[in-house]
Amino acid sequence: MGDDRAVTDCSNDLKALRDGLLMRRRALSFRDVALNSSLVVERLRGLPELVGATNIGAYVGVRGEIDPSELLTGLDEKQIALPITTPGEPLRFMIPDGELVDGPFGIRQPHRGLEVSPRDLDVVLVPLVAVDVQGNRIGHGGGYYDRTFSGVVRRHSSVSESEERKCQAPVPLLIGLCHEFQVVSAIDPRPWDVPLHLVVTEVGLVRP
Repeated sequence: MGDDRAVTDCSNDLKALRDGLLMRRRALSFRDVALNSSLVVERLRGLPELVGATNIGAYVGVRGEIDPSELLTGLDEKQIALPITTPGEPLRFMIPDGELVDGPFGIRQPHRGLEVSPRDLDVVLVPLVAVDVQGNRIGHGGGYYDRTFSGVVRRHSSVSESEERKCQAPVPLLIGLCHEFQVVSAIDPRPWDVPLHLVVTEVGLVRP
């Protein structure tokens, strides 16, 4: 974690923390969201983890979230899959073929296209409400990303034991995107929570 970052102090009252940060995020102006999103995308473009990825899971930002849409243009030879949400089920990811449609919770999602297994994604860009410096994440409470990636994130499997010791990057790599104020000092993880491997804000990176 760089010295240029500030960390929001917090209690571990999950509901109060989520509600407070959601209110603060929704109060952001369109200009502030667009500016911070552009800065985050600029940092993403320079990440070796993203440069080397072929299949990328992304999302459509809503209600003040960092919006990675700018990243989705000009990525030659990369496949961008967006999540499809079905209440109570793990996320499905699809490379869209055509216009997006309204999905649950007011989020646009693919209607048709090529479905990609979460296991086949190299990198997944993850929205969040809060995250701590250890990569513990608080989402909106639906558990979709935890449900989808619990037991899926793995080490590279197509290498020998000696090579594996040199190549410790998890697949898929889960990268959280957020505004700097959403990074807090500590979150008590629950047994089913899936931590992030990297967090990108408009200010810098958090590498747990």
